[in-house]
Amino acid sequence: MFKSESILTLEENIVRIERMFDAPIQLVWEVWTNPLHISKWWGPKGFTNPTVEFDFKVGGSYRIVMRSPDGVDYPVIGKFLEINPFQSFVISDLVDEHPEEWVNDIQKLTGPISNKELLNSTLKVLFEETDGKTKVTLLTEFANNQIRDGFANSGMKEGWSESFEKLDENALPKSNEIYIEKTLNHPQELVFNAFADSESVGQWWGPNGFKTTTQSKDFRVGGKWIFNMLGPDGTNYPNVIEYKEIRKFDYMEYTHGSGNINKKDDFLVKIFLIVLEPNRTIIKMQMTFSDTNVRNAKLGIGAIEGGKETLSRLNLYLDKKGNS
Repeated sequence: MFKSESILTLEENIVRIERMFDAPIQLVWEVWTNPLHISKWWGPKGFTNPTVEFDFKVGGSYRIVMRSPDGVDYPVIGKFLEINPFQSFVISDLVDEHPEEWVNDIQKLTGPISNKELLNSTLKVLFEETDGKTKVTLLTEFANNQIRDGFANSGMKEGWSESFEKLDENALPKSNEIYIEKTLNHPQELVFNAFADSESVGQWWGPNGFKTTTQSKDFRVGGKWIFNMLGPDGTNYPNVIEYKEIRKFDYMEYTHGSGNINKKDDFLVKIFLIVLEPNRTIIKMQMTFSDTNVRNAKLGIGAIEGGKETLSRLNLYLDKKGNS
């Protein structure tokens, strides 16, 4: 079983922490940049994240409220300063909302500070893949070396190590799986019906630029949906979905492939629709492939990005339907 330890080193004003993950860069990037995943792993063991707000774009804001086992909240806020997809991102890391008790405790390690803002930092997260494994490097830059050393001695390595263990256990999928998760601003029943409706599904199914044409659709257990997807480059992709389980309004399970029995390219899809609020639904798509190589090949042609674009198109379709 793959095991990796966190490594902490010090540079000028910077604490550097490195750790390797047994997953391709697309999956590691996803669990670092999707708030639905971050809520599963951010913070030391025993801590939860009741609030994770991400506007993942340059200039966008984030806010993570990390709650300790004894109920104390440690909010972290900031902005995304740089984003280089699948390479790196940079955020400001502001502790302005941390409790005063924490400020007093950290000053026992950093020495007295004249201004609480000196405890703020900038975090750069770097991603680098080698042979299907991804190294993540955190570069946390502080105001000076005195504050850097105080944080380094405060259990920073241990805290991040426990977060990374949670990321491994709770966020990264198995070696032959892909997870896609997104919050839709619509009721669970409407989202379910959009999958069931044979007339309108072609209006939103598929990544951006694709056109879906249904030949036949029988939305019941044992039934099939046979359709074609026409790509932006004119390539036609035949598809067959066979429904294995349907549970109104929260679950669907089906096999998905080209319909060519010689290709043996079917994979299993499980879709969970979870009510977040009356008008908000979390959709979780779990795709299971025959082995790691097939999964990684799908990642290589943009399976996560294509899936997220499809769900965004679904959200937009339901927006328009609600306004019509």
